[in-house]
Amino acid sequence: MGEQRDFPVNDQEFEETWRVRISTVGGDMLGAGILLGVDAVLTCAHVIPWDGGPEPDGEVLVELVGVPAAAPVRARVAEGCWVPEQADSRGDVALLKLAEPQHARHAAPLHRVAPTPGRTVRMFGHPSARGLRDGVYFWATLDGPCGPRGEWVQMTPRTPAETVRPGFSGAAVTDVETRQVLGMVVSRYDDRTIDAPTGQRLHLSYMIPIETVVRHLPRIDEHVGGRRGNDLPSVPRGAPRDQEFARSLARWFEGANGSRNIEAIVIKKGESTLAATLSRTVALADREVSADPQGSARSAGCGTDAPDTVPPVGSVDLALDVSGATVAMVAERVADRLGLRTGNGECAVGRFGEIRAVPLTIVAEGVDYAEDPLALMEFADILAARGARFLLVFRNPASQSLELARRMADPRKDEITARLDRVRERIELIARRERVAHDRAALITPVRPVPHEAAGLRLYLTELRYDPRLGGPDSLDRLTAFESAVESVYLKVEKAIAQAEEAIARRDELRGRLEGFFALLADRGLGEDRTAGPLYRAAHDLLYRAPCDLAEAARAVALFAEAVRRHTHRPRGGDRP
Repeated sequence: MGEQRDFPVNDQEFEETWRVRISTVGGDMLGAGILLGVDAVLTCAHVIPWDGGPEPDGEVLVELVGVPAAAPVRARVAEGCWVPEQADSRGDVALLKLAEPQHARHAAPLHRVAPTPGRTVRMFGHPSARGLRDGVYFWATLDGPCGPRGEWVQMTPRTPAETVRPGFSGAAVTDVETRQVLGMVVSRYDDRTIDAPTGQRLHLSYMIPIETVVRHLPRIDEHVGGRRGNDLPSVPRGAPRDQEFARSLARWFEGANGSRNIEAIVIKKGESTLAATLSRTVALADREVSADPQGSARSAGCGTDAPDTVPPVGSVDLALDVSGATVAMVAERVADRLGLRTGNGECAVGRFGEIRAVPLTIVAEGVDYAEDPLALMEFADILAARGARFLLVFRNPASQSLELARRMADPRKDEITARLDRVRERIELIARRERVAHDRAALITPVRPVPHEAAGLRLYLTELRYDPRLGGPDSLDRLTAFESAVESVYLKVEKAIAQAEEAIARRDELRGRLEGFFALLADRGLGEDRTAGPLYRAAHDLLYRAPCDLAEAARAVALFAEAVRRHTHRPRGGDRP
């Protein structure tokens, strides 16, 4: 995963001079450890004999097995540096204070490196088997987070025989490419059940990453290289948070079904609750969550957070505020988390063209305020193609880079955008038809109510288009539901128009009947008949006013028609016998 390096066989770093064997003062072997600085040794708490008191008060013997001719040194647990295994198996770390300082050049190169799957590591332990007391190397491959709240990282041994065993607890786990210590051996699992065939038994080892050790033992921070993986600001534990947003973030961090490798969301300036929710959730996902007496988001426990809002520990590898950042600056941070070494003026961006896998989960906040947001998106696309997962946080819902991110996040975004455009056209048609319905319905009384929903649909469309969850697992379902709602409104408008047109057709029919009877009356020369004339004018007025009362108009036409029938049934020229 890291940069290839060659080490001479006598190179002190290659020889791992920090390797420590821990035994009782009487010489009984207890386990392994890692030399830090000049006078401290990191190991597992269960390696040290303990009678159940506040802290072990006895001494142990420490031997620097990686330093030829080094004399054994007595040591005891440093004050405040005892974290025994808790009920759920978390913790189990301790720091020993040496009675005599050692040379600083022998100290371990602890480094904050994301324990990404596929890394090849090696460990040096001291099994009790005869002939192996002086130590033996085992090799393994990192698999991924596991154990209590994700504190551990599973390791698959190169061969079943290389599964760690008593004598390896507390040993350094070293990345074979970078030669950096990225963890400490803590436990093992060897499937010896009767039901499991020999060839199918599980042989697993486990380590605690250095960042998790720092969380339990903040004092070792001075011995650890590399920058922290979380740059987002901490927030008070009691700060208001959006629970639904926290749940969606937790699901994405744990890689729940339906989550994508790229997720783009919007947290506008001033949306302090959403910003606090993001910071808190990222802090809970960070391995290096230091205890904070002020109760900030970096507090070690999950406190009163609802279980479904707490992501697995280690589910975020890197969280950055990229406001004002260049692509090169972001690339340097990513390279550091991978353990890549760059220098001599070399730009880290170029390194990623030769790397096949970048299995990191990265949160980038303020993407649209980076120095070059579009260039940063192109770099993110390169990393995503190599397996990186990105939560991209924008502040401006109308930014061009947000639109690009959403298209990167889901190829279906083009489909969603096209469908939203079609919905917008449908809403505009509804708005026009609502005006037609209003105008037509206003011609007949009683005036039927018509829909006035286009304005509300426009607002919801705008919310949907800029919704941070657009493109998420339920986007198509939500869009389909909205399309159905829009179509229902359209049908209601068309029904209102049809009802209005039906009434108008009835009015026009009455008009035609009125004019037909008037023509019949005029044909008899009785157009100004003193009886029929007023009836015609009354019916005409009712039919040609707006709104038209169809019931009254129909009665008026019927009265006129009856009057015409009486007059037209008489013979022309007067009455004759």
